[in-house]
Amino acid sequence: MTLTHKLLTGLLLVFFLGPLHAEDRALLVGIDDYWYVGPLKGSKQDVADMRRFIQSVWGYKSHQIRTLLDANATRKGILNAFERWLIGGTRRGDRVLFYYSGHGFYTRDSGTRDESDGYDETLCPVETQGTRQTMIIDDEINAFLQRLNGRQVTVIIDACHSGTVTRSIARRRPNETIKIPIFGPPKRALTRGLLTRGRLEQDGFVATRQNVIAYSAVAANQVALVDIEKPYRGVFTRRFIDAIQNKRADSNYDGKVSHAEVLEYVRSESQAYCDRNPHQCQAGRLSPQLETKPEMLAVDARTGKAPKTTNTAEQVTNVLPHKNHAKLRLEVLPRKRFRVGQTMKIRVRSEHEGYLLLFDINSAGDLTRIFPNEYSEQEGKHGHVKKGQTLTIPDPFYGFDFVAEEPLGKGLLVALLVEDQLSKVQQLLPRAFEQVRSREAQAVLQQLRQQLDQTLQQEYGANRPVRWSIAVVEYRISRR
Repeated sequence: MTLTHKLLTGLLLVFFLGPLHAEDRALLVGIDDYWYVGPLKGSKQDVADMRRFIQSVWGYKSHQIRTLLDANATRKGILNAFERWLIGGTRRGDRVLFYYSGHGFYTRDSGTRDESDGYDETLCPVETQGTRQTMIIDDEINAFLQRLNGRQVTVIIDACHSGTVTRSIARRRPNETIKIPIFGPPKRALTRGLLTRGRLEQDGFVATRQNVIAYSAVAANQVALVDIEKPYRGVFTRRFIDAIQNKRADSNYDGKVSHAEVLEYVRSESQAYCDRNPHQCQAGRLSPQLETKPEMLAVDARTGKAPKTTNTAEQVTNVLPHKNHAKLRLEVLPRKRFRVGQTMKIRVRSEHEGYLLLFDINSAGDLTRIFPNEYSEQEGKHGHVKKGQTLTIPDPFYGFDFVAEEPLGKGLLVALLVEDQLSKVQQLLPRAFEQVRSREAQAVLQQLRQQLDQTLQQEYGANRPVRWSIAVVEYRISRR
């Protein structure tokens, strides 16, 4: 078995969620045998896998799917099919899917200045030679998408548009498992990380708009891989299909697979693959990405439907499914049942160092950040937890008490540990540090999860996701 690498930093899945479909159209493009640049392996297999997936899970019919492979996937052929098959053949309420697997690249921005880094991302048709005229620019795709207003549009782009990553391979010979053509040394800085020197990076192949969900295989400065355990299929693509088709991502066992669960699953499984194959995953990290409106995180990726539940604990697990890497333990003292007016304490232990945030969601669905708070901060207690440390909150020196009060009924405590510097935590989670009380607990948690999904840009080495763990515990308040 040969060592295989596959740069897929532009693998995007974008969902425009709209009304029920009347007619569906899918265009699947896969290119292995390029005319003027190095060939690839696995792109046509990716198309075959995606075809089976959208038929068996998303309900596309065979006559609704058109494929363009190798020599048929010219620039003209792709754009004409987009125009006539996807746009001309659908109407409002229909589902539309555009899938591309092949080389990706970039070119200088044409002057619209819509890219903060000065470059447009591109797809590479079969005849690509590295010139703007032989590639498909992201602006062209976005112009098509604007004309699909009212449809339920899914765009999947399995290609590479990275900067720094490609700089590391630009002097290599063409490789059939690297999804970027070798046109010469790239001349731009890293652009696809979400966090770039203290700011969020907004550039992407498809412009963010209302009701959009966008997945990508890895973070900027990471190398997406071909699965050598199952040859010539993308590590991410295979796990994404598994997550939804086989419900492998259903971590709370409710029979649904939310987009938050999908992201958690593909991140965990991609990193597990990386850990099993260190000779191949030399950067040491695979961190799939998800960009979307916060309210879409709980939507079922199989059906596109939002969950209908009033159970607070279930709402939290729909939005914040996560493995407890820090072995965070959360207890309510002296018991889980309280009468109005009684005081409670909270005990937390973590096996990892980090910063602790405690949230309370009462029976009415109101969310409050209860720690750190203005009283603890006056005492210099900002939530820092050492490895193996047990905190009891409040202790006699905190200057406040937690007192059980109405509304009566079942509440939920949520402990969040973030393993990064306080300044980074505050920057990444601005809503979490607002001293406000919200009557929209679900909305706040969705925003919080979206912020937690960000990727930290590293000065050296591969970018990585935010490291965080979560623990929850229920309690009940009664009059007697």
